[in-house]
Order: sequence, then C-alpha cells, then structure tokens
Amino acid sequence: MSSGIYWGGSRVSTWQQPDSSWWDVVPWEINDAAGQMPGGGASGAGANGKFSMSKSEMEAVLKEATTLRDLIDEQLYRADALKLVKPPAQDPASVRYTEAALSTGNFYLGHLQLQSKYLGGLIGNLKKALGITTEQDENNADVAKKAGTLG
Repeated sequence: MSSGIYWGGSRVSTWQQPDSSWWDVVPWEINDAAGQMPGGGASGAGANGKFSMSKSEMEAVLKEATTLRDLIDEQLYRADALKLVKPPAQDPASVRYTEAALSTGNFYLGHLQLQSKYLGGLIGNLKKALGITTEQDENNADVAKKAGTLG
C-alpha cells in the first residue's frame, strides 16, 4: 500500500475519516517495567498491537505534541480573519478573486482544525497512559465523592 490514510482497506483523505478515532482503539503502555524490551517505539500493528514506549519517551512525545497543538491553535486563532476578507471593489474580477481566496482560507482553517483534533487525541491518550489528570478530572472526582456521601 502506498502512504496515506486507510480506513476499511480504502484510502481516504482526512476530511473523510470517521469521527471515531483510532487513537481510542489502540492500547498504550509504558514499558519501563523489568523484562520488557527497552527503547520503546510505536508497535502499532506489531506483535502486541499497541503503542509501547518508555515513560521518558512518552513524556517527550507529549511535550512535543502539546507544543505543536498550541502552535496550530494559535494559527487557527489568527487565520480566523481569513473569513472576513472583502473584495476591494465590486467588479467581477475582484469578487471572483475574493471568493477563491475565501474558499482557500476555509480549506486552510479546516485543515488546521483537523490537525488540532488529531493532536488532541494523541495528547489525551498520552496523558491517560501517563496517569496525568486534569483539574477538571479532579473536580469531577470530588463531586462524585460528595454525591456518594450525601445518600
């Protein structure tokens, strides 16, 4: 198979991918325990069928993915102005050129949104594998504890 994204044996572009993420299907593990192969690496469809890395590798990937998503989200924020482009005049050439520019800008925004969503899935699974909880997770746990003691 050539490079690209495949779903159900067929090549699809990013906008055709289903909403369910393959990140949620593939198990993630930290392989720092004794007896496990050092060096990690993404085993993907390998013998174990999972992503397996050392804790330090996983933390490094998490840091890089978070930095990249922050950069993409900043680009998204700045690129939102592309939707506001107006033709300099109402002549046919200016109007058509502006319509083409708006279409291109919308594709660019959509691409950035897909990248941010993709990285969000990666970051979420890395945090889950590392046992990192967010403040919201902790707040939800506190609320659940309190609700359990009220009954």
